[in-house]
Amino acid sequence: MMQDQIFHEAGDGQILHPGSRALFRYWETLRAERPCPTREEFELTSVKTILADLAVIDRDYLRSSFKFRLAGTRICALFGQSLTGRNILENWDNFESDVISRHLMTVLNQQQPAVVRMRLTTDRGQVVAAELVALPVQMRGSHRFQIIAGLFPFRAAQSLGHTSISNRELVSARVIWTEHVQSAVPVELNHPLPDMRPSKRSLTLINGGKI
Repeated sequence: MMQDQIFHEAGDGQILHPGSRALFRYWETLRAERPCPTREEFELTSVKTILADLAVIDRDYLRSSFKFRLAGTRICALFGQSLTGRNILENWDNFESDVISRHLMTVLNQQQPAVVRMRLTTDRGQVVAAELVALPVQMRGSHRFQIIAGLFPFRAAQSLGHTSISNRELVSARVIWTEHVQSAVPVELNHPLPDMRPSKRSLTLINGGKI
């Protein structure tokens, strides 16, 4: 079983994919000194080159999970199906599902970005590394938050000729701790996380090999 380890890291130094970095830097520009920008400030036209790689993720309180509110066309092409409305954690084993869920809860509860790296296997036996960056945005006029995410494979899905993903493996999961000048109002969750903020910026790595 993979074990959690703590490393001290800052910024986007641990974000590998150029698309993930572009999305993270745009989010950083919008938020300025706040915990996160509002949903309305997030202009999709400003990230139009990666629009097909973006998703909107909501907390699914009924199932204690997360679901795709919207999923871009390249994400759906990678998985070979429409993902809008589907449970993000389905088809992951229990341990990996719990790790991903805890990191997404941190995005919502503490307004900190998270990066999840995975290894996907297609129905043709092709192995594709992919990176998910999850960023919090605040809903207008409320204390509720939503996740804007980008899912970027390191091989273009169109070049694979596959029809579905037959297996998925979690490689690593990290929280990128950012500094807030203004404090965010805590989100009320069914199972709030304890305060995970360390004395220094840090990220959490799940050992599972390199991409």
